[in-house]
Amino acid sequence: MAFAKSIKITLLAVAGFVAVAALTLLLRQRRSDAGGMSHATAYDFGEVVQGQPVEHEFAWRNTQRTALAVDTVITAYASMLLAAIESLLSAVVADGMINDRHDSNQELMAQGIGRVVAPIELAPQDRVYFFTFRGEGPERELLVINHQDRPLWLNGVRSDNPRFRARTDTVIVGSRYRLTISLDPATPVGQDSARIELRTDSPQYPSLTIPARAFVDDVVSAFPRAVDFGQIAFNSIDEQVIGKKVILVQKHQGSGFKVLGATLDVPYMDVAVVAQPAGQSFLVNVTIVKRRAQPGDIHGTLRITTNDPAHPEFVLPVSGKML
Repeated sequence: MAFAKSIKITLLAVAGFVAVAALTLLLRQRRSDAGGMSHATAYDFGEVVQGQPVEHEFAWRNTQRTALAVDTVITAYASMLLAAIESLLSAVVADGMINDRHDSNQELMAQGIGRVVAPIELAPQDRVYFFTFRGEGPERELLVINHQDRPLWLNGVRSDNPRFRARTDTVIVGSRYRLTISLDPATPVGQDSARIELRTDSPQYPSLTIPARAFVDDVVSAFPRAVDFGQIAFNSIDEQVIGKKVILVQKHQGSGFKVLGATLDVPYMDVAVVAQPAGQSFLVNVTIVKRRAQPGDIHGTLRITTNDPAHPEFVLPVSGKML
């Protein structure tokens, strides 16, 4: 006799990104029975606030003449589907669907999809990165989105590093704010970081911390800043990925930049400068010539000269070991 059975799946929103929860049922049935189970469908929960449970009922219809029993339950994100499994197994026992002897299996799947957001969401991400050059002052914007049941008010924002400046603006009162973080153009070449603290009137979330990092390169740069071959097998030197290193020299502002030349003080290495089609960048190729080399340590210096008055020369160490 055919019957319909609904299984309620309860998901607990526990992450701040798109989550997919799947429940796979392996149903035992007699090989001789006709019919089967109707296919389950996926359900989109939409936007779900972190920590709040959401529910949806999936219904399968048994079109066989005999009852089916659940043989195995397989889940993705098992902790999210614990309530669903308990509900399913209790329903199976209550309806007396367990048979003593079965000969084949049938597989069904239910899938829940949703975007899990924090009660106070920082979009598009909860941290800030700057990849920039000396003298530039870039800005990054984050939206502060309130998903709580009460209005949200901002009580201030501060940075523990004066090179990272932060300010807030109201987009929708009580619901949405803009957080702007700017990097001081005088930030020196290298890496820098800050922690931005956003204070709110929420009892549960009185403050939010946004990490910020800056990677500042010079207007004219050479990358990498060293020619390191590491430990290499002498017999494999002829392979380009082993016996050759490439340095990229480029200027990120202005025009007319040129690499005038490159020299090495390692006698068994060749160096060549190749201009790139873009016109502001050059490749400096350093190659070990096997017929002139011998196993041992690699020590030397690569000098690259340019026509830029502020960066007339780059001096890079050359190192490694040939085994």
